[in-house]
Amino acid sequence: MMKLLKYDLRRNANLLLAVCAVLILCELGMILSPAMLEVKLGVIIVANFAAAVIFTINNLRVFDYNIKSVSRRLLPVNTLSYVWASLVYAILNTLAVMVIAAGAGMYFLGRFDTSFWGDALHLPVYVWIGLALETVITTVYGFLLFYVVIALARSITKKGAFWVGLLLFLVLSAVMDWLENLLFGQDSTQAFNLVSFHYENGTGTITHDSLTAMAGWNWLGSFVFELLLSIAFLFVIKWCVEKRIEAR
Repeated sequence: MMKLLKYDLRRNANLLLAVCAVLILCELGMILSPAMLEVKLGVIIVANFAAAVIFTINNLRVFDYNIKSVSRRLLPVNTLSYVWASLVYAILNTLAVMVIAAGAGMYFLGRFDTSFWGDALHLPVYVWIGLALETVITTVYGFLLFYVVIALARSITKKGAFWVGLLLFLVLSAVMDWLENLLFGQDSTQAFNLVSFHYENGTGTITHDSLTAMAGWNWLGSFVFELLLSIAFLFVIKWCVEKRIEAR
C-alpha cells in the first residue's frame, strides 16, 4: 500500500502543490484585500470548493488508473491495497484543503466574532467526539461509494464506463438515501446530524439544540448503517478487482 501511495503522490505532486499554493495565495489575498467581508468570504468559499472538486476528481482518476493497470503490475499487490492507497491519498488531500480553509476561518472568526471560540468550548464533549467521528466516516463513506461505482463500471463494460458509472452512482445514491431516510429519518447527504447550531443575531452568540434520545438513536443507527455499507463496499471492490485480474 505504501509503495502505491508514494507512487501516486510523486506522480501528482505538481498538481497537488500547485492547487494548495494557489489556494493559500487566494486566501492571503482576500485577507489583505480592502473588499467587503461578504466578498472575501464568498471568494474564499468558492476557492476552497474548487480545490476540493479538483482533488476529488484527481483522486478518482488515481483509483481508476490503478485498477485499470492492476494486471500490468510487475510485483503482486494485495487487492485491497488499491483501495487503502487511494483512500489515504484522498484523506491527505481532503485534510490539506481543510487545514488551509481552517486557517482563513480562524482568522475571520477571531477578528469579527470574538465570542465564537468561547461558545464552541462550552459544547459538550460528546458533541466534539460525534462531530469528529461523523467527519471521518462521512469522508470514508463518500470516497468508497465513488470507488465501488468505478470498480463496478470497469467490471461491467470496457467502453462507456463513465456513463455506466454515472448511472450506477445515481441509482445507488438514491436507493441508499431512501433506505437510510426510511430507517433513521435522515440520509447520507446530511452531515453533522448530532448537533444543530444556531446563530443568534441579537446576542451574536452560537447556540445548539440539546440532543434528544430519539435523535441520538437515529444518529447512531445512521452512523452504523454507513459503517456497514462501507465494509460492504470494500468486499464488492475486492471482488471486482480480482475479477478483472482473472479476466486478463
